[in-house]
Amino acid sequence: MADSQKTVEQIAAAAKQNAAFYVPEIPPEIDSARHLLERYSGITLENAEAHIREIRDKAWAVFPYGAIGSFRFLDINPTLQDPLFQAVVERLKAPGSGEVFLDVGCCLGHVIRQLIAQGVPSERLYGIDLQARFLDFGYDLFRDRDSTRATFVAGDMLWDKDPGLEGLSGKVDIIYASAFFHLFERENQVKVAKRMIKFLKPDIETAMIFGYNGGPKIPGWEKYVLNEEAWGRMWDEVGEATGTSWRTEMNVESNDEEIKVRFALYQVA
Repeated sequence: MADSQKTVEQIAAAAKQNAAFYVPEIPPEIDSARHLLERYSGITLENAEAHIREIRDKAWAVFPYGAIGSFRFLDINPTLQDPLFQAVVERLKAPGSGEVFLDVGCCLGHVIRQLIAQGVPSERLYGIDLQARFLDFGYDLFRDRDSTRATFVAGDMLWDKDPGLEGLSGKVDIIYASAFFHLFERENQVKVAKRMIKFLKPDIETAMIFGYNGGPKIPGWEKYVLNEEAWGRMWDEVGEATGTSWRTEMNVESNDEEIKVRFALYQVA
């Protein structure tokens, strides 16, 4: 099967599977993104809704992820409410800091723009996403194509030799992975974790990987959102394979319908 035909069929299958996530109205939890657009991009609140909807529909046409259809790709609240994120902001803004931040699975890059709006120098910010057009739509959404010095790279985290990602090897201090690991079952979570470690600067004592996983408890969700014990074992395996060692922290909020997991990993060797 030709790659183009395979892609068309994948998009059609995803659109059918995720159709219920597509909503016409922007939910109230996206208000923080509206305010970011006003503060960062100069887009008035009155004009933000139509602008967001237009970009959402373009992204949905590229690939219909549930988070795109539901507008949750612009929900900054989990990030803003994470104490670790605010601590990272202070690290990145500290006088003399040269630390580099990487958002893996950055989608349209809203977290990068939030960091810039909070005063972090954009030249030390990087974002990766599988979908190159999402990165392009991010420039359109935030209207900063000619102003930001942040670097956005399209690449496949499951391809160990992806040439687009090779340039990031050994450059990064802090990796953010929000709503990313839960896209994969454990075998591929191990692969992307190993890939992340390649991005980190060698021989630093402050390397950190953090973010969150979770979602609705649909059948089979346990394969994608690992519990604390399984997560720790996975990182022991990753550490052994990469010659590193990691201390894991996890906070879990769970009910009958959904699970939310915040995690942090600190390199100890």
